[in-house]
Amino acid sequence: MKNRFVSAGALAMALTLAWQTETKAVFTNGPGTVVTNGVVFVTTRSASDGWFRTQSSSGVWDTDDPRGPGGFSPGDVKMCEVLMDYGYATRLMPEKALSYLAVGGVNPTVYWDIGATPTDPYSYYYSGGFPGGNGISGGGTAADERYSAALIIVSGSGGSADMPLVNTNGIPIMMGEHSCLGNNRANASNERSEIYLYSNKSGNSGSGNNTTTNTANLFMKVVDPNHPIMQGIPLDALGRVKMYRDPYPEENLHGPRAEGVAAGKLNYEVAWTTVDCSAGKAVPAAGLSVIGRQDSNTNQVVFAVMDAGAALASSVDDTGHPWFGRTTAPTRLVHFFVNEGGNGNSRRGFNCLSDIGKVIFIRTCKWAMGETLTPYVPLGVIQTSMVSPSKLKLEWTGLATKNYKVLGTANLLTAADISNWQTVVEDIPGTNGSTSVKLDISNGPQYAYFRVMPVP
Repeated sequence: MKNRFVSAGALAMALTLAWQTETKAVFTNGPGTVVTNGVVFVTTRSASDGWFRTQSSSGVWDTDDPRGPGGFSPGDVKMCEVLMDYGYATRLMPEKALSYLAVGGVNPTVYWDIGATPTDPYSYYYSGGFPGGNGISGGGTAADERYSAALIIVSGSGGSADMPLVNTNGIPIMMGEHSCLGNNRANASNERSEIYLYSNKSGNSGSGNNTTTNTANLFMKVVDPNHPIMQGIPLDALGRVKMYRDPYPEENLHGPRAEGVAAGKLNYEVAWTTVDCSAGKAVPAAGLSVIGRQDSNTNQVVFAVMDAGAALASSVDDTGHPWFGRTTAPTRLVHFFVNEGGNGNSRRGFNCLSDIGKVIFIRTCKWAMGETLTPYVPLGVIQTSMVSPSKLKLEWTGLATKNYKVLGTANLLTAADISNWQTVVEDIPGTNGSTSVKLDISNGPQYAYFRVMPVP
């Protein structure tokens, strides 16, 4: 099916749509080098790597799991792809590569590189790796401080006992592993990775990875729409944003689960990182800004941020923790809304985010790295069931085996830019033959162009 471009005529009230270049973060790494861009590190399951799984809590190599997805976590890969679409350099890292200890708090005999002498994992943070190469063949790219980490995203795809320790060199952290969000992590005998955003979060405390797949669990109730990350993000009449899309028609159709295999993994699965803040449960730190709660259970916080210097949930009294003695956040910290779930899941939650969910993800990364955010500017076009001079109906030949989405732009001259096209409507069920959607363009720009795209 060809994409269709529809030009809306001049409107009485025009909305100017302008995409501004946002300021890039400039930071000083641990050794004191000023770095303008840097690399975004995304941690992934140590058990996905044939070597690092020997240092992890996993007893098996993921490639040996017949249920899949094998030696990678699709959500972690997709996260990197989206970041790269927006121009960032990324590095997918097994959690144990950023750890000092093997699981159980034991010093490994050999780690970080097969056959290499144990090396401080901060060499990854500061300069990208070992001086002169990768330690195996003697080749590879030499260390360079311009490869310093600009952001650490912990997706939660690995085991909770494998999460990397927090850093002490001012690198912001986005944490998707719920067990590390409090001040009393159950696995503190391993690397100290708790970031003290909540107190009284003992064990799960009703918190965890919520994968309940139903319509009510797709929305986030936004409680701080004025936070820079959320400014301009369109909300519905109930103050919600749909963070997870609907499943594609065939997404769960062909795997073992469809044959009645109980242990078969789902390709579509929501993956909220939840913290239960109901009475007697976890308590947000004084310096924590709660942005979103689970719409189906507003006791569950799913998205929160803390600025550098804000008050932690408590003083860090664990002498083995890198932040021992601190009462305030050393850098920007994020309770990330995606938890990839680990071994029992398909680890594909990030792939199931809606388009606006991915926009919020990118804006969160930018905020965490200290970039200046401008308000998101939606096109102001909404789905409607009425047709009039200010209404528009898009119609195309569709298939019942596909879902569709409509993208819009006010400027075709820079249409190759990913940020130039915005999602107007998504999750449109296809039909064999004529498929249509009606749009209200009364609040749109003077000229708008739309294209219809099928999704898998």
